Amino acid sequence: MKKTLLLFVMLTSVVGFYSHASNELPIEYFVKRSDYLDLKISPDGKHYAARVRDDKMVYLLIIRLSDGEIVGGVKPGADNEVASVMWANNERLIYTFAEKSRRYDSAGYTGELFAVNIDSSKNKLLAGYRADDAETGRRIHHQKSARATHYVLNTLPDKERKVLIIEHPWTLDGYSFYDYRRRPPIVSELDIFTGKKSNKETIPYPGARVFADDSGNVKFLTWRDQEDVVKAFYRENRKADWQDITEAFGDHLDDFHAVGINKTGTKVFLEGKLDQDPAETVYEFDLSTKNLVKLFEPNVDLYGWELDENDEPIVGISFPNDAVYHYAKGKESSAMVKMHKSLNKAFKGQRIWFANQTDDGSKLTFKVYSSTNPGEYYAYDTNTKKADFLWANYSWIDPRLMLPKLSFTAKAEDGTPLNGYITLPKVQKEGVLPPLVVLPHGGPHGVRDYPFFDSEAQLLAGRGYAVLQINFRGSDGYTQEFREAGYKQWGGLMIEDIVSATRQAVSRGLVDGNRMCIYGASYGGFAALQAAVKAPDLFKCTAGYVGVYDLEMMMSKGDIPKRFSGPGYLKRVLGADQEQLKKFSPVNHVDQIKADVLLIHGDEDIRVPSDHAKVMRKALKKVGKEPKWLYLGNVGHGAVSMENRLKVYQTLLEFLDKNIGASSLQH
Repeated sequence: MKKTLLLFVMLTSVVGFYSHASNELPIEYFVKRSDYLDLKISPDGKHYAARVRDDKMVYLLIIRLSDGEIVGGVKPGADNEVASVMWANNERLIYTFAEKSRRYDSAGYTGELFAVNIDSSKNKLLAGYRADDAETGRRIHHQKSARATHYVLNTLPDKERKVLIIEHPWTLDGYSFYDYRRRPPIVSELDIFTGKKSNKETIPYPGARVFADDSGNVKFLTWRDQEDVVKAFYRENRKADWQDITEAFGDHLDDFHAVGINKTGTKVFLEGKLDQDPAETVYEFDLSTKNLVKLFEPNVDLYGWELDENDEPIVGISFPNDAVYHYAKGKESSAMVKMHKSLNKAFKGQRIWFANQTDDGSKLTFKVYSSTNPGEYYAYDTNTKKADFLWANYSWIDPRLMLPKLSFTAKAEDGTPLNGYITLPKVQKEGVLPPLVVLPHGGPHGVRDYPFFDSEAQLLAGRGYAVLQINFRGSDGYTQEFREAGYKQWGGLMIEDIVSATRQAVSRGLVDGNRMCIYGASYGGFAALQAAVKAPDLFKCTAGYVGVYDLEMMMSKGDIPKRFSGPGYLKRVLGADQEQLKKFSPVNHVDQIKADVLLIHGDEDIRVPSDHAKVMRKALKKVGKEPKWLYLGNVGHGAVSMENRLKVYQTLLEFLDKNIGASSLQH
């Protein structure tokens, strides 16, 4: 791989060197996006498909394993990206495309499917809204354009020219089309050379996630109804009616939904929990016997799992705080489990993720990562039991210079256990405690903080700030009860949990309680401003980035209310009590905020429209509290370009230094 890696280094721009004035790493280290992204081995083990970023685009490169030569690839053009790639067979790959528009700061997924041979020949648009254009000049048109988002369901190993796809039709809203998942999706077979589609069926449930076996049989699906309730359906064959999984097992099943299917289509795998289980886990459901078998026994919700050569789960992982591995019942002695245990020993303290493997299982690629390691890819030979380093996702990051996330536990005011992480800076002066930045996560449901590399935490800790990330009620991963305890409590218990954890960090002597700020993005921005309302004397400053500040506005503006299950989701997590929505909205309580305020927003944000920031700014100015203001005209729900990301984090660092003075500890 030496020739290949040398070329990658030439493609990748240098982002900076150590500052001569101090030992801190330049801000570009943490603002620049990953250069080496992902790579997948071909079914026969002869090539890698790799995605590599330079400053202006994301390439696809095809690399021959025998000598490390680049034999083909795709160059998408300035500011565009090859968004994902998969092997259709040993000679041809399918990839997706993200295109930079003049209007937005980022490259947006076009919803199209493309295919290319390993030598770069026969590069073709197969399916999407511009498919007709690709056929211009031909007498016979195999393709028809479709305003829809396309995904591959199965590569159909026994059909050299075909893959099974699903398309989710777009919805016209004003003068533009959006993927709101309001319309029933269509399943088709797609010719990977001509783009000709053969429709197989229309799934009757809008936005359904569909699972098909290697023969192309769609046997399982999951979807959310208009009340945002998870539904899961199965059938034994295409002629059979869809059956609700709850009808097979009764009402004791709670929000079970499909997460996978084995290659033969005899088993599907469900995530959820039975009433007596302590946490969500993965179950095996046999379609012929209707038997349900629990595969893992975690005490908190399972986060993810690894698959064997039959696409059956063998290794699960949960995060009470640090990683805990679980091995599937009946698979304890399998070769892949033994391999995983061996790798776990070799890479102690890091998360191991299998990327993909060859058809015969002799070779595979895997990734390891941790709170100090952004990610490294390795090739593994199952015969020699040897792992060879391939590349690091962020080539300029030295994990030895990063600061570890440490487990942090606390108790809420009512005694509820809380878990999270604290990243402590290097001691700058003996006996001087560091200032603190509290960093609540976005979401807020279905996500949480993990002990993984976090560029924001590393940037702040490298400049002398301690960083506290707490998984407040409503966060994922700590059982359904913990997650649902945050419903309708966006401005209540969830904020109280953040405040309680902050006070306990102070009482334990970890941070300087007189120098604390809170900063977050999206829901985290809401939490930052609402915490400054709830605990006005606790924080010297508060910063919201693309944040929600008016919960009544959220019920009607943005893309969530327009989605099929969106209104049901908002009703479930926010409620319909108008008085409570007003009470929990920081825009209505600006007179209680004592902290200095920074607001950052983009004008093209369709998730949280910039009206949130504008009404918050207006309300603050009305009570004589002028906020620091950074308005990014072409930015959506978070800046993507290097230029705009630098603006965001330079502004944030200046704001923090002014208020809690971390820079004074550097000298």
